[in-house]
Amino acid sequence: MKTAISLFLVTALSCAALASGCGDDEETNATGTTTTTTTTTTTTGEGGTGGGADVNPNVPMLGEQVERMGRPAINTAANHTFDGNSATKDAAKDDWNKAPRADWGQFRDEVANNLGILDSLDANCGNQFLAGMNATADRYDGLAGVLADDRLWVNLASDSCGVYLAVEANFTDALPNNDCGGRRLADDVVETSYSLLAAGLLSGVDDTIVADPAKTGGELFPYLAPPLP
Repeated sequence: MKTAISLFLVTALSCAALASGCGDDEETNATGTTTTTTTTTTTTGEGGTGGGADVNPNVPMLGEQVERMGRPAINTAANHTFDGNSATKDAAKDDWNKAPRADWGQFRDEVANNLGILDSLDANCGNQFLAGMNATADRYDGLAGVLADDRLWVNLASDSCGVYLAVEANFTDALPNNDCGGRRLADDVVETSYSLLAAGLLSGVDDTIVADPAKTGGELFPYLAPPLP
């Protein structure tokens, strides 16, 4: 039977697990964080001064990397996910997106820390995808290394595309296959990701959100249905 965990419940259970999570008594230090500078623009209404204040990041320099084409929700779920300080959390996620490929390994320890919490969501520690059998300090290093190398892999030699994360599953021998992998519009990537992180399965965690087939089943550009008015 599928386990229904709404996004709100996922957050609540994760925060509740902060005190223990899964693993031994050793903790791995999280990666350092940097402070980003923001600009504040004050808007005024027709009647005079006042209005509201909008806080936006600085405009990136020409040629600056601002995002990776990575796996959906991984930066959200496994990088400073449970920080109480929103500024620190946002800065860490920006650092993840801007980091050059040579620096991706620096996030492994931070990812491993969060994986220990996510593994406890179903109250069964150790059944997370690639989790070590024993509660040692390196229990989550295997999956943390895969996730820190945050790229969306596609097998161009295959013309069969039906499984999200298929290339990664084949590479780790978790699910031998010849699927093209990648991500289709109809793939529920959030449910798949949380199922792997909580229970080591490609399905089973239901975020209770039902996709509109009209917006995911397109076969002609621009593929998606127009937004609602």
